Amino acid sequence: MYDLGIIGAGPAGYAAAIRASQKGLSVVLFEKNFIGGTCLNRGCIPTKTILHCCKLYIELKNSEKFGIEAENINFNFEKIQERQKNISEKIRKSLTNLIKSYNITIIEEEAEIETETLIKTKSGCYEVKNIIIATGSKPNKIKFNGNYNDSFILTSDDILNINTLPASILIVGSGAIGIEWARILSSLGVKVCIIEMMDKLIPTADYEVSERIGRIFKKNKIEFYTSTTIESIEDKKVTLSNGKIIEPDNILQAIGRLPEKIAGNLSKKIEGSKYINIQNNYQTNISNIYAIGDINGKSMLAHSAMKQAEDLIDYIITKKIIEFDKDKVPAVIYGTPEIAYIGKTEQELIEKGIKYKKSFFPIAALGKAYAEDKIEGFIKILATENEILGAHIISEEASAMIEQIAIAMGNNIKPKNISDIIFAHPTYSEGIHESILALDNLAIHIQNNK
Repeated sequence: MYDLGIIGAGPAGYAAAIRASQKGLSVVLFEKNFIGGTCLNRGCIPTKTILHCCKLYIELKNSEKFGIEAENINFNFEKIQERQKNISEKIRKSLTNLIKSYNITIIEEEAEIETETLIKTKSGCYEVKNIIIATGSKPNKIKFNGNYNDSFILTSDDILNINTLPASILIVGSGAIGIEWARILSSLGVKVCIIEMMDKLIPTADYEVSERIGRIFKKNKIEFYTSTTIESIEDKKVTLSNGKIIEPDNILQAIGRLPEKIAGNLSKKIEGSKYINIQNNYQTNISNIYAIGDINGKSMLAHSAMKQAEDLIDYIITKKIIEFDKDKVPAVIYGTPEIAYIGKTEQELIEKGIKYKKSFFPIAALGKAYAEDKIEGFIKILATENEILGAHIISEEASAMIEQIAIAMGNNIKPKNISDIIFAHPTYSEGIHESILALDNLAIHIQNNK
């Protein structure tokens, strides 16, 4: 009998398996598709690989301003796609070896929960003391009104397997997936139109982030419409709810993700209509069965899933109460410039009547940004005297800068303590220092308009 049976080897599952083994538990890990889950094979890593290719391509096209002469700059999309698949494969092999190094049994078959202590696969049965469900999620795909060929509609999985770029595309949804693919496709010459049913781009972001991204998209000739849906589709003629008719080569659905269902006789007794219902410490309604990662719907991000995994293993061993604070989970949308945020938006603070101070520091005030011609963006901090409530960044290296705020928030560090730290110059990170100083109108590199 194993101490732990884990279903799903994505970030939640493999992190739980490794941490459990480090703590002395015996583990069997089940995965019906690829080790690494969506993030490694159909999400984070492939898209970031493609985005980096796009970034290099754009920088080479604009290299003359840096004194670099380059002619006949072009790209081969088929090779870009081949590269992202090769990168995922290399990391997957490395990850598999990493998991095996901890003496974790890997079963690459679909797992079914038969009883509270029995997991069944096609080739055998496995007795376990505890079960962790970490089956992740899949792209949400809805049916539109009208008549069209299903191949006309792509998901984030499908688009990773095309080798020919469409001339034009309609992206439905402006979350992380929609924004990143808009940036990828636009940079490669595809005519991009985004529609978003909510009243702003990136609905979860602060309104000033959404507004700035809209300006950047207009500058880059990415068409977008908010408060808009698809009314109907006839062949490739798409009628939008705002009355506009467009004829894209493809539609990319980027409307969120749905949890992957679990199989087996006992699965029907585990409560949850869409996501699996969890109590304290990620327990389902069956005391020795837990659910972490996308499947519980608390925070559908890979790094959040890994943190849930680490905390859960500690709980199983020590019964230490888990305190998961979604406000302290950073979110990043990649591309140029990066978008990153954590904590409360300004709208949320206003709606809840929470008093706050606000700073707004332009990236154009940083010397390093000018040196690299990356002056687009800002850093926005929302805080009180004693704590940072939220941070919202559009900038080169935003993904790194948001971690500095995450460390401060996670350790209850006061803004004053950050302002006392010496930040290296020239860096993008010194923008964090200036933003904290700006809460009290003490930033050195913001013009005095009084």
